[in-house]
Amino acid sequence: MKVKLAQFCGEVVATDHLEEVSGTSMDGTGYTWTDVHRQVWIRSRDGRERQFTFTNVDVPARTGHRVALLLDGDRPVALINFSTDQCINLVALKQFELFGAAEAFAFAALLVAAGFTAPSGLAILSIGTIAYALVKYRARRHRYRRAFTRVEEQIRHNVAHPPADVTDDLPCSTEP
Repeated sequence: MKVKLAQFCGEVVATDHLEEVSGTSMDGTGYTWTDVHRQVWIRSRDGRERQFTFTNVDVPARTGHRVALLLDGDRPVALINFSTDQCINLVALKQFELFGAAEAFAFAALLVAAGFTAPSGLAILSIGTIAYALVKYRARRHRYRRAFTRVEEQIRHNVAHPPADVTDDLPCSTEP
């Protein structure tokens, strides 16, 4: 059974952006980077306003545009701009972790145990680690593709059948 994503539709009433410069430097060497946080305020037909923040994403929306946001919980996963006929799928591979904290602790424990079993234990652990990492990598890619495709299908559906709030018919905000 496919779960339909929630959506929040309406008119963009304000946008803002903040640039955050971060970095490290030791003895005059290092690097810096800039994160751009884009805030978009959307007002639904019933007058509710919600603010969404996007980091390092070019959001194709300006004040006055009619948009629909697809939401997975409270997290935006897509933006459809009906004023400009632009869509963005916000699902990214980096959102799917490869290894969790529990796996890191388990690996550390296995590494200590393998250290007590001489070189053969370390060799077995190395081979097992590589095999496990490959399986996890493929599973991560599969979860990403499945989520990306799910969002793309919902985008296509919303473009083919625009929500009422962006076509001036009926309210749009839906919860799955």
